[in-house]
Amino acid sequence: MTQTDMLSSDQEDLRMLRESARTLFERAGSAGRSRKLRDADGGWDADMIRELAEAGVFGVTVPEDNGGLGMGLAAGGVIAEEVGRVIAPEPVVVTVGLGLGLLRRLCPQHAMMDQIIGGETVLAVAWQERGPNGGPGEASCRYDGGKLTGSKAWVVGAVGADGFLVVADSDAGPVMVLAEAKASGLSFEKTAQADGSAMGELTFSGTPAELLANGTAVQGALAEAISDATALAAAELIGLSDRAFEITLDYIKTREQFDKPIGSFQVIQHRAVDLHVMREVAQAGVREALAQMDSEADPKVRARLASRAKARAVTAAKKITRDAIQLHGAVGYTDEFDIGLYLNRALVLSAWLGDDAYHRRIWFDAREEEGAAQ
Repeated sequence: MTQTDMLSSDQEDLRMLRESARTLFERAGSAGRSRKLRDADGGWDADMIRELAEAGVFGVTVPEDNGGLGMGLAAGGVIAEEVGRVIAPEPVVVTVGLGLGLLRRLCPQHAMMDQIIGGETVLAVAWQERGPNGGPGEASCRYDGGKLTGSKAWVVGAVGADGFLVVADSDAGPVMVLAEAKASGLSFEKTAQADGSAMGELTFSGTPAELLANGTAVQGALAEAISDATALAAAELIGLSDRAFEITLDYIKTREQFDKPIGSFQVIQHRAVDLHVMREVAQAGVREALAQMDSEADPKVRARLASRAKARAVTAAKKITRDAIQLHGAVGYTDEFDIGLYLNRALVLSAWLGDDAYHRRIWFDAREEEGAAQ
């Protein structure tokens, strides 16, 4: 088989994966389902988690030797785009990028891998801590004698999780441990976000936890998993932007002003073309970054690619969703119209793991270091 044939085969696999994921989400109820879950309790659907698992969604980036499909990050990006199109509340990107990203690098033979891939268990990752000024602070959460003490902030996917992968410090260096959600000494505080979802603030007071990994490998695996999750979040924003643009096009074709569809006015057409170009460029950039990350082994280069993808995706998503609200007019601000759901989700997802300004700074700093080394 030639290299061209292999590339064509890969693209066909991704196309089939996209169609399968889109059919699954659309059958479940698309954005309307997300609205209902938001209005209920801001959680997610356990039955949907099982359906996604049966379709192989969670194991898409996990090597076949570890029970996954071994399709790589590009395939994970396809799934993330479809999640974004329906603003699904299920913690897909968190699970694929962070949870399984850590486990497959640190303890790929652990039984928890199969449970997560099979949809039997949902774990959230607790790795950040709040500093004195309210922003990210240095690690102070401790693991000693099989128990955790301290706190973790901004835990995405914490609501409804069966347990937590916690990155903490110990006398032997950094560790990753597993704490059950109902473990003694663990308290949980839910913080609502703009899109109706919630982050968790965790406090541990002598909470029993299972040691999964320790040593410098923990920090390295965490950095790699964050890069994966950042790139997948960018793909989710691409899917969100794509659907928001489609909704807006449909609206301007039917909304009339002066007895004409507003889409017939040249100024509206020009804005729509600008948004279309921005969407296409961002989509191409993110997909290219994901493909390159699959073939790149250097963690620094992978992190730079992830930052480039997230910066481009955030810029496009914020522009497209904000303009979409304006093109809808006053009704765009009402909860009756779906476009507001997409704007709120874009704001939340843009901030998670760093916004466009943050990732541009990382990318430019990396380029300067590279130039200085030469």
